Amino acid sequence: MRLTVLGGCDAWLTAVQPCSGYLVEYDGFRLLVDPGYATLPRLLHHHTVDAVDAVLVSHGHPDHCADLNPLLRARGLSDDPPPPLPVYAPHGALDTVLALDKPPMRPIC
Repeated sequence: MRLTVLGGCDAWLTAVQPCSGYLVEYDGFRLLVDPGYATLPRLLHHHTVDAVDAVLVSHGHPDHCADLNPLLRARGLSDDPPPPLPVYAPHGALDTVLALDKPPMRPIC
């Protein structure tokens, strides 16, 4: 198993450190955990957006889920969109983030 820390700041990012964000890789599966503010650019240093197999969000504070929106936009607007992304979160935690765009920008399952 490999754990890549994409960010680890508290409730707000700094000029050099994104908020919470972790990529867990095991046996070819990539799980993005808590994609907070500014973690997507860090993820893109390691993989393309279609390489993420699933997302886990611990709670709905934006420092733990704000970059889900640009991840879903990048996937949904690509020339060859990948299949819907499994996203796991507490009920209602992502309502605000998902309301930023309408389908097909947010292909999740």
